[in-house]
Amino acid sequence: MAAMQLILTDIGIFSATLLWLAMVVKFTRRWMPATALLVVMAVALAVALLPFNNLVIGSYIFSLTSYLSVSSMLLLVAYLILSGAGDRCELLSSYWGSPGQWLPVYGFFVLSGVLLYPLAAGLTLFDPYRLGFAGSPASLILPLYLLAWAVICVLRAWTLLLLLLVCAVLAYYLKILPSLNLWDYVLDALLVIYSLFMLLKHLACRMFKVQRSNKQVY
Repeated sequence: MAAMQLILTDIGIFSATLLWLAMVVKFTRRWMPATALLVVMAVALAVALLPFNNLVIGSYIFSLTSYLSVSSMLLLVAYLILSGAGDRCELLSSYWGSPGQWLPVYGFFVLSGVLLYPLAAGLTLFDPYRLGFAGSPASLILPLYLLAWAVICVLRAWTLLLLLLVCAVLAYYLKILPSLNLWDYVLDALLVIYSLFMLLKHLACRMFKVQRSNKQVY
């Protein structure tokens, strides 16, 4: 009971546990029905609750992942819910799997990651990470950047990306994470890497389909 309370109250361990559960589901859902998948999720959660050297296993997972962004946590929660629901949420599942909703998400996180991480690593004298701290005129740039994306989301009906942006900004003002930087609420390195992989995968699949259709024509 105490271990469960720790996972629910410590946002870092909570996010690491979500990632652990999502990884377990990802590698097992293909071979079992939704009911059996719920059992697997329960077992994986029990493993995360196991104590070891006065710490739960989830704490050790957190030491590898650090704090995930609010965007990542929302996506992980949604993935676990839809995986456990199976065909009972067919309409939501079909919407969730729509490329028209996911491609803008991948594009946003890849573009934002390219703008943030290489420059923040010292490639230039400009550090975009500082834009995430409030209190200076330059700190308005990041909110305006997110606002511009939000407007585009409304105009293009990119509901999923809009939801992620709104929740991340609200969480920032509610101080859900220990970080005082808005960037940490919007994206993290794991999310950028995943988005880049999925975007490249989508482009590769499209190129393969085009080549195959051209061969069929000739």
